[in-house]
Amino acid sequence: MTPDDHPLSSITALVEAVFDSLDRIAQAMAGLWDGLESQGTAAQSTDLAGLRDAVLGELDRQGSIFNGTGVVVADSVLADRPRYLEWWRRDSREVQARKLMLDMNPHSEYFYDYSTMDWFTAARDRDTRWIHGPYLDYMGVDLYVCTFSMPIRSGRGRFLGVAAADVPLASLDAALMPAFRSSRRPQALVNAEGRVIIANHPDHVTGSRLRTGPAPSRPVPATPWALYALDWPDSS
Repeated sequence: MTPDDHPLSSITALVEAVFDSLDRIAQAMAGLWDGLESQGTAAQSTDLAGLRDAVLGELDRQGSIFNGTGVVVADSVLADRPRYLEWWRRDSREVQARKLMLDMNPHSEYFYDYSTMDWFTAARDRDTRWIHGPYLDYMGVDLYVCTFSMPIRSGRGRFLGVAAADVPLASLDAALMPAFRSSRRPQALVNAEGRVIIANHPDHVTGSRLRTGPAPSRPVPATPWALYALDWPDSS
């Protein structure tokens, strides 16, 4: 492996570790649902407390990479709530994780309508894992984050919602920048909208749009991200 390969391999390893955690949460949710269904019991929001160990386990496993993680339930899946989250978070100042409580009242000015958000709709409509961001999650944690998500389906194929995690941009930078610095060429990790997530060149700050043109790029496998070389004449 050459130094120029380090960023892509590091990005891929981090991404796969995140989705491995989400897959374990998704499997826990599907198993819980299938168990209730086999008993002829309609799932309720209180039943999702059974996911707590799985969610907190992944929050602990990922350490500072995850600010929060959990399950975001599809419309009308639960018998007692039209929408619901079993979501736990911990920031660097907290020892104990705490459950995130958001306003799910559609008549409220603070209504958190996750069913329209890209990280939810992409996983639902495309039946694929997705990464949205970076963006300012002002309703949840007031941090710049990337939200990773993947669909959850029951054993019979019903869409139950998504397993998701908020990964702070600062954590991505801390985890990946050493590999970027080891590269002999300027490179940028770019999202689906062509905006820079991380770069090792001062002219390409996070959030700026990269005019990709003919720049050589390498996709990050099974994600909407790509790694672009910046040492080409028309980059800016």
